[in-house]
Amino acid sequence: MGWQDTPSEGSHPPYGGCVTCSDLATWMRVLDVDDARALAHCVDTEGRRETVDTGVVDPVRTGDSLLVHAGSALRRQAPGEAEAGD
Repeated sequence: MGWQDTPSEGSHPPYGGCVTCSDLATWMRVLDVDDARALAHCVDTEGRRETVDTGVVDPVRTGDSLLVHAGSALRRQAPGEAEAGD
C-alpha cells in the first residue's frame, strides 16, 4: 500500500499514509472556484466532492487537477503532466 502521489520523492512514510493523520493524498478536479476565500469545489475519480483550501496553490481555475490532502491543495498538476496511475 502506498501514496497515490507524493509532493516530493521520499517524503512519505513506509506504511503508506500521512505521518500525522494516516490519510492519503488524492488527485481532484476543480469544478468551480471561490477566489475571494481561496476555496474550490472539487471531485475525485470516484465522484466524491470536497471543498478544498487552495491558498497554497493559488491561482486555481475550473478544470485544474489538484493534489489534495486533509482538505488542502498541496500542488497543482502542471500542464501535460500525467496524474499518478495514468
